[in-house]
Amino acid sequence: MKAPERRKSPRRPVLDSFSMFVTVPTRGVHRLPVYDLSEGGLGFDFDTDGEDITAKPLKIGDKLEVHLYLNQSLYLPLQSKVMRIEIAGTVRRLGVELVDPNSKGHQAYLSFIKVIDQLSDSARIDPATAQT
Repeated sequence: MKAPERRKSPRRPVLDSFSMFVTVPTRGVHRLPVYDLSEGGLGFDFDTDGEDITAKPLKIGDKLEVHLYLNQSLYLPLQSKVMRIEIAGTVRRLGVELVDPNSKGHQAYLSFIKVIDQLSDSARIDPATAQT
């Protein structure tokens, strides 16, 4: 049985075809995979392969600037706060809440969420041209 949703806004699983990722500038240029988006925040894997997860302690409530890359070079700068940390093997999976709703990055993010919703309702992936 599925647990009830506790978030104020629904999550959208990130489609692989978007090739989205985040970086955390204070941690370098590592491309961290995004696994879901919502109006209030996003979820992503925080650690790179082989990284020592105890090297840089992180706790709920920490503030992070994240760059959400929509493709290889276009990103939205977003201010966030860590709301959830799950450890899965050698990776910390974070859930962050966006904390600056008046910023241009946040407003663009909300517009992007609307586009994702519209695409989910009508777009199709052509299996003949889809990359594997």
